Amino acid sequence: MDDDLTSKTSGTARALQHYVGVLRKRWRVIAAVVVLVVVGTFILTMRQPRIYEASCSLVIEAAAPQVLEGVKDVVEMGSGNWVYREFSQTQFRIIRSREIAQRVIDRLGISHGPSTGQTADGKGKPSSRDLVDRLLASVKVVGVRESRIANIIVRDTDPEYAARVANAFADTYIERNLEFKLDGARSAGSWLGEQTVDLRKRLEDSELALYEFKKEHNLLDVNLDDKQGMTRQNLQALNQKLADVRARRIEIESIRKLILASKSNIAEKESLPEIRDNPVVQRLRENYLDLLKIRADLDSRYGDKHPKIDNIQKQLEAIQHDYQRELDQVLKAFDKRYEALLDTESGLSKWMHQEKQQALELAKLEVEYRPLSRDAENNAKMYGLVSQRQKEIDLTGLVRANNVRILDRALVAKSPASPLFVVNMTVGFLSGLLLGLSVAFGIEALDNTVKTPEAAEALMGAPVLGMLPILAHSRQRTSENATERDLTVFKDPTSAAAEACRSIRTNLMFLSAEKEVRLLVVTSPGPRDGKTTAAISLAITMAQGGSRVLLLDTDMRKPRIHRSFGLNSDRGLSTVMMGDASLADVICHTEIPNLDVVSCGPTPPNPAELIHTDRFREILDQCRRDYERVVLDSPPAGLVTDPAVLGNLADGVVFVLRAGHTTREAIAFARRQIVDARARILGIVVNRTDRRGGGYGYGYGYSYYAPYGRYYRATEGTRS
Repeated sequence: MDDDLTSKTSGTARALQHYVGVLRKRWRVIAAVVVLVVVGTFILTMRQPRIYEASCSLVIEAAAPQVLEGVKDVVEMGSGNWVYREFSQTQFRIIRSREIAQRVIDRLGISHGPSTGQTADGKGKPSSRDLVDRLLASVKVVGVRESRIANIIVRDTDPEYAARVANAFADTYIERNLEFKLDGARSAGSWLGEQTVDLRKRLEDSELALYEFKKEHNLLDVNLDDKQGMTRQNLQALNQKLADVRARRIEIESIRKLILASKSNIAEKESLPEIRDNPVVQRLRENYLDLLKIRADLDSRYGDKHPKIDNIQKQLEAIQHDYQRELDQVLKAFDKRYEALLDTESGLSKWMHQEKQQALELAKLEVEYRPLSRDAENNAKMYGLVSQRQKEIDLTGLVRANNVRILDRALVAKSPASPLFVVNMTVGFLSGLLLGLSVAFGIEALDNTVKTPEAAEALMGAPVLGMLPILAHSRQRTSENATERDLTVFKDPTSAAAEACRSIRTNLMFLSAEKEVRLLVVTSPGPRDGKTTAAISLAITMAQGGSRVLLLDTDMRKPRIHRSFGLNSDRGLSTVMMGDASLADVICHTEIPNLDVVSCGPTPPNPAELIHTDRFREILDQCRRDYERVVLDSPPAGLVTDPAVLGNLADGVVFVLRAGHTTREAIAFARRQIVDARARILGIVVNRTDRRGGGYGYGYGYSYYAPYGRYYRATEGTRS
């Protein structure tokens, strides 16, 4: 987990170093873009016309004040059932409508609009449509959030004109809003007046038809509903009465049957109240029972032949006869009551029949009466509703209530709203900075040169031996002479470049610990990569390390080593290869201890053929015998095949890459040339790294080696 965190931190640091390096490297591009954009913004800002802004605030309520309670306006001057946002957006569109704009033009007498110019008809004076279009182009309506306030904003080069137009739009909109309400009321009132006349005529006709019907059917005193009600009540009463009479008749019939059954048995106790409560019947019954007791007593004493028994029997028969006669009287009374009930029932039935007939007749009348009555009632309701609404509309037409009012009128602006110099310049600067960064990083992204050690190692398939800083930044950078630049390591041994060369020398020694590298080729993928300077610096560093070093200029197409050391190029390696001189004759001893130089000599017409000869191999073998280290400065590997041949004869090849200059394609091609020749690539030297972090490695080379330079200078100062 700690390793992952360290890896992430390291990756972030490298990314930051990359961004900082790009900024340092491309700061001139960024600055140029910023300056161009800022200057352009300044010129455009100064050339823009001064625009002034006037704003008039309106309050648009959801509903107009309710002056007449319970009276509804014809036109709803408010949101009503709308969502207020939709209502407000509708009002904003109305404010910016062509109708309102035309009224404002007529109100203010505008003839040329907010700005003059060529018109559609080309006659100098703009058309009405052009005036409206121009005026609307200078007006906008903006709502204030979470409020019912709208701002009418007008922009123009004339501040007084802008204020007048803004106020005119507000006044015109308020007047048009009220006119809309009044126009609706007048239109509705006119229509309702026409409807009132028609409804009055229809009402009169329907009422007259109803009157004639009532008169014809004798319904003037009592209307049909009342008569039907009375008939229903009579039927209900008759039906109830008839039911009661029938029930009484049935009851009398039952009692009569019981009385007839009681005539044959006077001794039986009767439960009928008509018999039980009759005093004559009760007295006869008591006498009858008393005689029965006496007879029974005599019969038990004297027998049934006794004369007293006959007498008592006669008395019993007389009492029974009187009992039956009395019951007959009771039956006659019941018969009379029964007949009366029959007569009553018959009369009630007839009466009920008559009422039913009358009810049927009334029902027939109702079929004709109801449409007439309903038509009259509907016409009366419609006439009343229309008349009432017409009166309300007449009242609302007199009330000039509005749901829109002016909150703040527009004032004449004292300072222009556009262009805003500070804002424009700030935006221009930020835009230029953003554009400059985009251009810088875009150029960096399109740059196919190698920028990191990891990329160089991945492309070449060999380690980075070291990085050489830009020699023009060393202590001897005041001279423009190539000798001074190439001999910086010797002239200034305490410089960062010298320490970098010593590091490269050390890395070469450790790189080939098993097989010592005595003869090495220094080349580059392309021209101007600094291979000659790197070869000279590396040879000087090896000589300063105590080894006898021979620097051999094998670049027979564009030699330069003789100029760096101030030598004569009349004789050199080409002379030896042609057999015109020996190696000892062309070796030049330099002021640098342990370092000898063999220049190229006259440029041969066929360099590639010369290095393929046995004579050249013999020269290299002699160099190996006489010197501990031999450094060959060869042509670029991406241009000719000489480095591939030399690499095959030497112990190894060192590639010199120029930071931010050598392309990936050149590296790949040069590597393929060396590998195909079966030469050994020892490593890579990165040249011209920027100590300020703008070049290859983001300043790593300088920041790493600079302390050593300060250390050596401090040591020299202590010694002195």
